[in-house]
Amino acid sequence: MDTWLYVSLIALTAGFVKGVSGFGSSLVSIPLLALVFGVDYIKEIVVVMVTFNLILNSMLLVAHKGFRIDSLRNVWLIPLFGILFTIVGIEIFIAVSDTTIKTIAGIMILVSMGIKILQYSPYSITLPETNLFKIIVGSLSGIGNGIASIDGPPVVFYLSSIHAEKVYFKNVLAAHFLVMGIAAVFYHISIGSYTMDIVSILLVMIVGTAIGAFVGIKISKNWQQHIFDYVVIVILFALGMYFLLW
Repeated sequence: MDTWLYVSLIALTAGFVKGVSGFGSSLVSIPLLALVFGVDYIKEIVVVMVTFNLILNSMLLVAHKGFRIDSLRNVWLIPLFGILFTIVGIEIFIAVSDTTIKTIAGIMILVSMGIKILQYSPYSITLPETNLFKIIVGSLSGIGNGIASIDGPPVVFYLSSIHAEKVYFKNVLAAHFLVMGIAAVFYHISIGSYTMDIVSILLVMIVGTAIGAFVGIKISKNWQQHIFDYVVIVILFALGMYFLLW
């Protein structure tokens, strides 16, 4: 009983983080779920999060009436190469050990923390909006999505570096995550990744997610974003180090 209570609370937290910031559900959930089920269950947790994120993104799109799929019009190379390299990432995910997945996830979480810190650094990085950078960003996002359901950091970094306006930033992220989630779920279905354990975890998480996302969206309208980001940076550091050192 305690296990499912913890899973529900993790889902609530993931939904809240996603509702406030537009990303970060996997960064928070994967290490916390590993604490509940053990790091030897990491591959099942990744499949859970791939599917969970698709459900969560769909919920947010319904709630976010201003969402526009054509936000991807100018960055279509990012989701295109994201889809292609999601398949590559999943094949790597199948081939490597749980320990390797755990280490990669830990590194990705710490990289995400670094990107968050850069957003508040006086030494901002500006990248040109070229097709080459979009291809690189999409490819890295796809590999992260396939290996550990962590596809946000490269896209967040790119959008921050081109100083994307807030609404455009969130729209691109939402559309990209939706496309990537669909690609990953269909590929996992095709290779038979789903088990009854995975389905059970997902069913428990859905209710908590809906509540957390709703609260996060409401609060984000009046939330001091920098305070939330500082809290997230500390959490990401702790979770990332846990994955690397445990």
